[in-house]
Amino acid sequence: MRFDLNLREVVKQQILDAAEEMKAWSTDPALREKEREAIAQRLHFFPHTTKFEDKRYGGVDGSGDFPALTYADCAVYFTVAQGVIYQSTQDTGLKELPVLADPVVHVTWIPEDETKRTEVLLAAFASLAGRDVKDVITKSDYLKLRATYGRKAVTVDELFDGLILPHPTDAGNLGIQLRTSAEMGAALRLICSEQRPDYVLVDTTMSLPLVTQSGSLFFEHLKRLCCVEATQRGVGFFALSKSHGLPSVEQVEALVREEAVAMGNAHAEHWFIRLPIPNVDPWAFPLPDGKRVPPYGSVSYLVRFHRNTPIMRLDVDINYWQQYLRGADDAATSANEAKVFGDLDYASHDQRAFGYPYPIKACHDRTSMKMAERVALRKQIVDAAVAAGMKRTLFKDVSIATGHA
Repeated sequence: MRFDLNLREVVKQQILDAAEEMKAWSTDPALREKEREAIAQRLHFFPHTTKFEDKRYGGVDGSGDFPALTYADCAVYFTVAQGVIYQSTQDTGLKELPVLADPVVHVTWIPEDETKRTEVLLAAFASLAGRDVKDVITKSDYLKLRATYGRKAVTVDELFDGLILPHPTDAGNLGIQLRTSAEMGAALRLICSEQRPDYVLVDTTMSLPLVTQSGSLFFEHLKRLCCVEATQRGVGFFALSKSHGLPSVEQVEALVREEAVAMGNAHAEHWFIRLPIPNVDPWAFPLPDGKRVPPYGSVSYLVRFHRNTPIMRLDVDINYWQQYLRGADDAATSANEAKVFGDLDYASHDQRAFGYPYPIKACHDRTSMKMAERVALRKQIVDAAVAAGMKRTLFKDVSIATGHA
């Protein structure tokens, strides 16, 4: 049947109404003059960086099937993540290095029974992280952040017992937890590898959803462990998000263009602004209500690597920033930051992802699962279960059975 809902008058009117509501809701408040001045003072341009320097860039991304299949009161989830490392070269730009670790892969069957579900999910998290769950919680600095920002001292055992372990049918929650844990596990393996990348880049943010609340998510602890291990090794573990989620950015773009023209730069590209760090920077950036940027324990930037790519947000561990980027004065700090963004710009020259660090794009292409791959994987799981003595009729692929695949 052809999709013709968009031609019906009632739907047309609802679309118009929704558009008007979106327009009214999303109108950006005008930047005040003091805000414009503060942003202009902290705007930094960096050069288009093509000069060779000996650097190694790690990229991480993940995917999966959430869930792949269901049977009785259980569900089967498939998770995959991979890390890649590229070496800058004198003649050919970036060259991929053989990665010492295999892709992070896990097939997780999750039952409804609470005791068994807890056992299964904790084992899955340990496998994805490559470390014991309690060890991750102990060596992460999440405990310290919870005490500081949540204003409540807790123990490792309390955090362990309070981990949120969803029911097998809570696909959205489980999908986020498993995929992010896999990505952080792959990042941790790169950070601690003998190949010692200068930077490890992940397509996400440093946000910690529950750090000020009760309970926690395992990937929050694992994300902060990545920060701890990276800072100890001098590795820049950076979260780069293509969606900054901030208001007034069009006005910031206009301001950047004005500043660029005033400096004799016809194109407003290759620039960054460090968003104010609470209790460090004496200015404020307009944020939507309830938005925490930078996240707890992090420093955030708005950055652009090319005029044809969107403004992106880069999150950096605050301990890394203090140790490796913060200088003796503002000028030294800005120079250190510009050097890092120049290094990232060098990794953003591949034509397949111009203006975006290619190692992340390369990883995304490898881990993204096409429908044919999902179907083949589901069949493989069912065939193995049948060979082990289970009945084929127990397994349900609802999307295919109902024609939704």
